[in-house]
Amino acid sequence: MNETAVTESTATPIWFLIVGAILVLWNLMGLVAFGFSVAMLGNEEALQQSGMNAAQLEVIKETPFWVNAAFGVATIFGLLGCIALVMRKSVAIPMLFFSLLGVIAQTTYVFLLSNSVEVMGIGLTPIVVPIAIALVPFSMYCAKQAWWR
Repeated sequence: MNETAVTESTATPIWFLIVGAILVLWNLMGLVAFGFSVAMLGNEEALQQSGMNAAQLEVIKETPFWVNAAFGVATIFGLLGCIALVMRKSVAIPMLFFSLLGVIAQTTYVFLLSNSVEVMGIGLTPIVVPIAIALVPFSMYCAKQAWWR
């Protein structure tokens, strides 16, 4: 086999870079949502002006710190993990695993430990959970490829 054939067979596929860029943007949107959430938490006036009804405001006020921390872990580690994924770094795997743990913790509270779904709706959960779950085995698959560093 000549040197050119080896280089071509181990080159990073274009689909990986496209998917990776989309995942970075997706997680960046999540981080922005987390930032807005944190900014709103400490601002009673902003919460009232946001158009939420009394029941929604109560749900937000009663949400435990650990749930908001889980949201932060999910978004921060998700973004960092996807950046590491695009850079083909093996640290993406544990980062995306921690992100998944944050998603699981937050989702457990929302669906099982509170009345958030009845008051606030399900939001993006049907999209967030499958993506977070899929990212862990996807990163493990990528780590096994010859184009991974």
